[in-house]
Amino acid sequence: MSTAANRRYLVPGEPSRRTGLGVLCAVLVAYFGFSYDNFFTVSNGLTILMNVSAIAIAAIGAMYLLVSGNVDLSIGGQYALISVVTAQFARDQGNVAVAVLAGLLTGVLLGLVNGILVKYMKISPLIVTLGTMAVYKGMAYLVSEGRSVFGFADGFIFLGRARINEVPMPVIIAGVLFIAGGLFLLHSRTGLRLYAIGGNQQAARLTGVNVDWLVVKLYVFNGLLMGVVAVLTTARLGSGTPQIGLSFELDVLTAVILGGVGFAGGSGHPIGVFAGVATIGILSSGLIFAGLEDWWQQISKGLVLLLALGADQYAAHRRARAVRQEAPATDTERSAGAAPPGGPPGRPDRPGQPVRSAAGSAGGSATEQEYGSGLTRTRAPGDVVLDCAGLSRRFGSVFALRNGTFSVRASEVVCIVGDNGAGKSTLIKLVSGVYRPDSGRIALEGRPVAFHGPSDARRAGIETVHQDLAVCPNLGVAHNLVLGDEPRRRLFGILPVRDDGEAVERTKSRLASLGITLTDMNRSIGRLSGGQRQSVAIARAMKDHVKLVILDEPTAALGVTQTRNVLRITRQAAENGAGVILISHDIRTVFAVADRVVVLRLGEVVFDGPVDQITHTRLLHLMAGLETVDEPDGDATGSVPAGTAGHREAV
Repeated sequence: MSTAANRRYLVPGEPSRRTGLGVLCAVLVAYFGFSYDNFFTVSNGLTILMNVSAIAIAAIGAMYLLVSGNVDLSIGGQYALISVVTAQFARDQGNVAVAVLAGLLTGVLLGLVNGILVKYMKISPLIVTLGTMAVYKGMAYLVSEGRSVFGFADGFIFLGRARINEVPMPVIIAGVLFIAGGLFLLHSRTGLRLYAIGGNQQAARLTGVNVDWLVVKLYVFNGLLMGVVAVLTTARLGSGTPQIGLSFELDVLTAVILGGVGFAGGSGHPIGVFAGVATIGILSSGLIFAGLEDWWQQISKGLVLLLALGADQYAAHRRARAVRQEAPATDTERSAGAAPPGGPPGRPDRPGQPVRSAAGSAGGSATEQEYGSGLTRTRAPGDVVLDCAGLSRRFGSVFALRNGTFSVRASEVVCIVGDNGAGKSTLIKLVSGVYRPDSGRIALEGRPVAFHGPSDARRAGIETVHQDLAVCPNLGVAHNLVLGDEPRRRLFGILPVRDDGEAVERTKSRLASLGITLTDMNRSIGRLSGGQRQSVAIARAMKDHVKLVILDEPTAALGVTQTRNVLRITRQAAENGAGVILISHDIRTVFAVADRVVVLRLGEVVFDGPVDQITHTRLLHLMAGLETVDEPDGDATGSVPAGTAGHREAV
């Protein structure tokens, strides 16, 4: 597949172009055209476009919000308030630029209020925008004293009534904004991140996307678009009134949801939204030609919205049923060197080769340890990559971590083990930037670091595979792999756009280097098998020049073959020079791949030493608190050399 073809092939989310809706539009046009003589005229076509121009502009912001799993029900109230504010500036100042700027800034301010309430005060967007809708509508009446505002200069009215080759200016502006907005959603890095937030907000956050700030900017952008709508409409009508915008949010949401944007987020396509806007316009015009009263138009729009929501739920049900009925894809990730089935779970042993037993090493030097098929260490540990000292974190009155002290060297696999609630996940979330420590320090390659989020950790060279994989089920393989680090190119040498061709090549190269075979780079993660999803998550972490790889329970819920492959990739990452932290509750996995073991209990490190110098039984005792590190166990291989970091009695 060529690079150009790859770019066309990758489409974010689970898009719906609503082909059936396009057919419905054609049927409506044909029906009304043959039923009413003047429906097919150019004049009526331009009138329909003029009537839906405001909906089309507002639909851009509504589409962005819904794709990201958010909604704004206050756009009708914003419409009215911005209209009267703009009208007052246009009447009192007489300056077109000042009036336009006042309208746009009012929209930005109203959107900012919504965004802050939704993301930083953690209030549901439905509740927030339902409340602000009433506030904004009331303020429109308050500002205008319940009266229409008029008396504008000709220059301001020109904005809404000018025509270019008989095409109204608002229609041209709406067309330009809609095309630009659609292309931005489909081809920009931000557009991909919106689909990711709608598909799995936590996964997007863990991959380094600043979810809260991005959603706030969406609400601000939506307010800006409402400013454009209000300015154009006020100029066209020649007055600003608090009654404007009644049921406007219903029209916009109906068009967007009818166009295939899922109300739950993560799916949708601008072409479908355009079809939804066109359907609303054609239906309204046809009902006017039929001579029906306004309430019939409202009833029809409400019914169309309900049908659209029902179709959305039915489509989601069909997709879920298809995934359940689809035979699990065969895991073909095994490399040529992977061991065949037959070994015990978690112990990818190669027949005829020495393997590590519960008592320790089977023999050989430190650089010749044989951990099983594909798990041979050929590279001695290098310099210290990560050094953590005295890390602590509490949630309320509960200490999740009291003393996280350990280090990781280059080309070394350090397994962190402990019982449930020992503090393992908290520790790695501190290292990966998800949480900030209450005390202690983190040093990367000898330099103190302070991460303010996962994006900071990723930029520093730390990649994490979380227990829930942090993948977005609605995105394809390539988009998941590059999420948070999307490649870009310059369109016409000027405009930065997402480079999906490079994303595909990067994905293929990364998967091939790990011995993983996947053919469809746009296949959604939700349709892959468990082993394949795990492989994609791990491949995302294996970037070039990565310094530290963190794997949180990477073999949980995997079969024997997939477990072997994950452990092989883990060892390969260390052989490539990265430090590796592996969190696991499976002791067999620890002895198969670890160079060192760190035991956590009750939020403290109670053991930190080479895996060769601890037995299976003693490791279990330390995890359960049945033994302290200073207790002899009668086994020479279980003794720990003096001075080993983290030796402290369990408390």
